[in-house]
Amino acid sequence: MVSPISIDNIFPFEGKNLLEFYTREGFSVNIESDIWVLPVTNRASRINFSNIQNLNLKGLIKDFIVDQASRVSSTSALNYFFEISRFIISRERDFKLFNDISSKEFEERLISLIEDVINAVRRKHKLHDFYRIREWYVWCSEVYPEVGFSELYANQLDAMTIPGNPKGEAVRMQDPESGPLDRVLELPLLINALKEDKSNLYIHLQQKAVIALSLAFGRNPSNLTYLLESDLEDKTLGIGGEPCYCLKMPRIKKGLLNPRDDFIEEYLNSTFAAHVKALINAPKPIQIKYGDEEDSKVTINPLFINLSGNSYAIASGRIDCKYNMLSTGIGKLIKDFIKRHNLVSPLTQKLLHITPRRLRYTFATGLVLEGISSRELARALDHTDTQNTTVYFELGEKIVAPLDRAIEKGFSKNLNYFKGKIVESEDEAINGKRNDKSVFFFDERNIENQEMIGICGEKQLCRLDPPYSCYLCPKFQPYRQADHEHVLNCLIAGREEKLKKYENARLGIQLDEVIAAVSQVARECERLGKND
Repeated sequence: MVSPISIDNIFPFEGKNLLEFYTREGFSVNIESDIWVLPVTNRASRINFSNIQNLNLKGLIKDFIVDQASRVSSTSALNYFFEISRFIISRERDFKLFNDISSKEFEERLISLIEDVINAVRRKHKLHDFYRIREWYVWCSEVYPEVGFSELYANQLDAMTIPGNPKGEAVRMQDPESGPLDRVLELPLLINALKEDKSNLYIHLQQKAVIALSLAFGRNPSNLTYLLESDLEDKTLGIGGEPCYCLKMPRIKKGLLNPRDDFIEEYLNSTFAAHVKALINAPKPIQIKYGDEEDSKVTINPLFINLSGNSYAIASGRIDCKYNMLSTGIGKLIKDFIKRHNLVSPLTQKLLHITPRRLRYTFATGLVLEGISSRELARALDHTDTQNTTVYFELGEKIVAPLDRAIEKGFSKNLNYFKGKIVESEDEAINGKRNDKSVFFFDERNIENQEMIGICGEKQLCRLDPPYSCYLCPKFQPYRQADHEHVLNCLIAGREEKLKKYENARLGIQLDEVIAAVSQVARECERLGKND
């Protein structure tokens, strides 16, 4: 029988009886009990060893977590613990890893457990999930082989070929609930809701700012949790003219000791910046105080304030992050925005399932359709290389399928691209008596085929390019009796010809919003005609 490993022998402190250790980031972690809190502030970082019955196993897992946190990063240690808990600790009872078994029995039963894990991930075609378990076992076999870790079995595991995480599968498969949003049928619902939302409630301002930044940059939620109010800057410095906003975006996953040790400065257009400015300028629902004194001056205001406080930051001594929101909080703001506006997907007929990751996919595929290079896309996504951008270019070649008129007409009621007013005659229309405001449709394939389809209600000089762009303008007044169905047919036919001739997805995408708007007008005119 082997004696359990004592906390006194925790690696790598060479037998010192320590009650704390320091992470690679320089923060102290109290290890007196079985509950530790690692200094990770953007996610749940409390780990509990009390469910591990075998004391040897518990000591080894603790040793490994200390090694990872002190040598690699606290985030790495956290990821390893959750994977070990998921695959090893959860199977401890099933494989009878009791305290009173010999090291030989421990070795045999642990190998059986590991084999069960391998079979389970293989059945689900997720062998990449086994990577951290293999690394833990190999490490234990090198440091504590006498406890019951087979060096021979460790060598066999080390020789296994484990594929990388299949990144971008949701993108590649265009999953309707986890892939990129459909930029014609779903994305406009989100953008229009953001434009029309006038609420000044603080929680609603937070929701709008998260949506705006996710659409603008497609960053991971962790990036947003580390943002401070001071990261938004007007580069014109108030000297007049239109403001030029830039946002200092903290970087993550770059091996930095602190995500705010490095930034990428990104231009933020004024429309999205307005939502961020509104959040910054809004009265705070809570008093933010980092010091003990009542009159302490606050200099660290996170952009997204955790109104309940960040318990993980406080417990781990990260007082500078005590008001930082968790990544899950960022996701919840997005979901609550969708629920508040009751945004239903035309594709699934359910509430839009939107996560920060889906918005990241949507951001990337949108840039591909706009003609961005792989190198520029990698920079926009803050990737260190172009390896992970390939999937977006693969999808870009398939994403523009010719729209079927009947389907488009069925979806048009959900999209609401047309914002104008349908009129019966020029007598009912603004500018109805002005010949220069009449809008005509010309069939490109038959120039003699022309028809007056409506009236422009803009009193000033209109800078749109009629007739197609008119359907997207709130000042356009289409005639109910005009043949908008013919306009729709010509549009779809022209779109298909452009896609075949130029093989350019961008040309097709640019017509989709117009097609949806014309379809909406044709559908509404048909309904009005039936009601006569």
